[in-house]
Amino acid sequence: WKEWSKIHKELYCLKGNIENDEVQKEQKLMEKRQEQVNVSCSEPMKMFIESLSTLSGNEKDYFLKWTQILIDALSTDDLSSILQTYDTKRAKQTELNKISTKLQSATFGLEHIFREMGQIYEAHESLQKPTKSGPTDWSKYPELAAELMISGHPMELMDGDAGHVPLTWIAGVLEEVIKKLGDKRVFVLSVLGIQSSGKSTMLNAMFGLQFAVSAGRCTKGAFMQLIEVSEETKKDFEFDYVLVVDTEGLRALELEGNATLHHDNELATFVVGLGNMTLINIFGENPAEMQDVLQIVVQAFMRMKKIKLSPSCVFVHQNVTDVGAAEKNMDEKRRLQEKLDDMAKLAAKEEGCDAEFFSDVIAFDVQKDVNYFAQLWEGSPPMAPPNPGYSKSVQELKTIILSKAKECAGITLSQFRSKIQDLWKALMNE
Repeated sequence: WKEWSKIHKELYCLKGNIENDEVQKEQKLMEKRQEQVNVSCSEPMKMFIESLSTLSGNEKDYFLKWTQILIDALSTDDLSSILQTYDTKRAKQTELNKISTKLQSATFGLEHIFREMGQIYEAHESLQKPTKSGPTDWSKYPELAAELMISGHPMELMDGDAGHVPLTWIAGVLEEVIKKLGDKRVFVLSVLGIQSSGKSTMLNAMFGLQFAVSAGRCTKGAFMQLIEVSEETKKDFEFDYVLVVDTEGLRALELEGNATLHHDNELATFVVGLGNMTLINIFGENPAEMQDVLQIVVQAFMRMKKIKLSPSCVFVHQNVTDVGAAEKNMDEKRRLQEKLDDMAKLAAKEEGCDAEFFSDVIAFDVQKDVNYFAQLWEGSPPMAPPNPGYSKSVQELKTIILSKAKECAGITLSQFRSKIQDLWKALMNE
């Protein structure tokens, strides 16, 4: 799949004898798909899919939970020893790159099993293979994934390892969701921020979600999760569901030196483009450390302005020592505003647009759209108690998000599906 993704990206930047190259690459893509079909459906995959197909709702939840616990138990020791060697060899970049590759290989979760399901489906679908009844009936895979997504499980939207979106699989899953729920309206909330800055923890606390937060395992790529709006609050909104898109951290350590900036720009543009609103999560109080991330985010908003999309955004400063210090926070907000204005000018030059201030790019009020969060723990984990101020901050942020959401009609699931296809193809053409 990684090799297929690499060849597929090369299709969009052909040089020289274009027609000949295109035919050769299309042929290679088909060969890769054939290889996938030949090795698809190993014994563990058959058992996993059979269990998903036959278990009832609650049993399915228990099965997935215990599978994740087993996977975590199997990979924890490996991850700990690799992370220790990473800390001891801070100096040599070549050695660090080798350890990073090891770290990526040792990280394993349920998302990898669902990714495998998606790849089996994509390979058979692209080669138009006949379906067989039983656990190897690949045509039923999107339906299984759609059922899980409706019941509140996160689904991978962008594969963080290959840096690619499996469009056929995503379209198949969303098609099944539409069949089961109808073409409902959704409010898309995207989240961006630096690695290990508590994005997934914040979302889990705010909406009761299930994004992976175990130690040593950072989110890779982008995941989407559906949350139904309750009947009593539905009357205040024009949409039926909130669709949360959680992303991997920008400036990820494992990607250092491996075209990180391009990967981050691609990811940020993709999720900002999908979202009706984007939460930008900053860890700590110093915007100077966030310069690279702010530049990536501002550039992504600039691109949206060019194609007449206007998402809103909210900044969240996590791990702030004194949330109540009004004067200090005013100063922080002023510095953040200056930084954003500088980034807007830089991004405007790169994208060939006119923009003097960040508010020229996107509707933004530094007084209302910047929030300060208390630290999650009072003291040092693992023995520290949770900070009650954190829950209060989460509730206040949720209120702000929902008040902004009232002014937005959201988009239908079918429009969201088309948007994924269009945005990803536009990014590939760059």
